Amino acid sequence: MQPSERVAAVRTRKKVDFYYGSRKSDKFVRCYKKREVGAYRVEVEAHSGLLRRQRIVGLDDLVRLPEVLCPKHLQFVDLDWNHLGRHLAKKIGDRSDGVLAGARRRRTSILRLQRYLRRKGVLNTHRFLVPRAINKDVTRALKRWARGFDSEEPWANTN
Repeated sequence: MQPSERVAAVRTRKKVDFYYGSRKSDKFVRCYKKREVGAYRVEVEAHSGLLRRQRIVGLDDLVRLPEVLCPKHLQFVDLDWNHLGRHLAKKIGDRSDGVLAGARRRRTSILRLQRYLRRKGVLNTHRFLVPRAINKDVTRALKRWARGFDSEEPWANTN
């Protein structure tokens, strides 16, 4: 995620929506519960700057979009709390319990959590992030979607 991007939780009509990026950044991602279909929806807007840098300029190039987006721009992760705890105990010793408790209080936002850990002297916080199994499903769904653009008439392929 670029430094200019932000992650926000927005409460609307008794639900919480999450988004990151902006309309002026390379991507804008919205995440929300879609009750009508009984699912959690993740919408990714890939903007022209990102597409141009990846040389995606036509419909035929969209088949490469899943590899561009996942995992660099879209990935679900968990934090390995045991690994973080061991690291903190080794690095800061007796203060590690307090720092770990502070980290747990910030666990609802990966960015807040990482910022907190950096302030406490824990660099390279990404090493404590573990990809979730759902990433395979997301990538598979993106590839299925992209296959629709892998023909001379992509709008004709509905599978």
